[in-house]
Amino acid sequence: MNVIKNFSRIIGSRHLVKPSFFADAPKCFSTSFTLLPDIEFEELKQRVENDDITVIDVRTPKELAQIGMIPNSKNIKVQSFGPDILLPDNEFAEKFGFKKPALDEPIAVICLAGIRARTAQFAMMAVGYSNVRVYVGSMEDWLEKEGPVVFSQPV
Repeated sequence: MNVIKNFSRIIGSRHLVKPSFFADAPKCFSTSFTLLPDIEFEELKQRVENDDITVIDVRTPKELAQIGMIPNSKNIKVQSFGPDILLPDNEFAEKFGFKKPALDEPIAVICLAGIRARTAQFAMMAVGYSNVRVYVGSMEDWLEKEGPVVFSQPV
């Protein structure tokens, strides 16, 4: 887990290879960023109860059906996360059934253990999201600490 937490420090901007096509990329894309501290169980639980954070769960529908979800969390599979987060606002809302988060909106990304959530955090930050945190331990930790869980209805 230390490798994941220290990823930005390990690779540092001086070690990044920036292909020439980045010169023409829209200004909202970034090839370097600073990670926010991970969010812990108590803070996430409180913020979910207060409805002042968007929780994005990047697990598969099968995992959601078997394990459940944090109440009011939104699902975007990690397998299509990159293209999905780039959808225009109206297409995003139509596809997922919720408003696309603003670039500065507080967001927590989760999965089963935290690895896929970190991938989603990097993807979001690379396209300009500035307030994205990972719940390390994710659903494994949430269940262990007896956080509330809901099961979605099959579509």
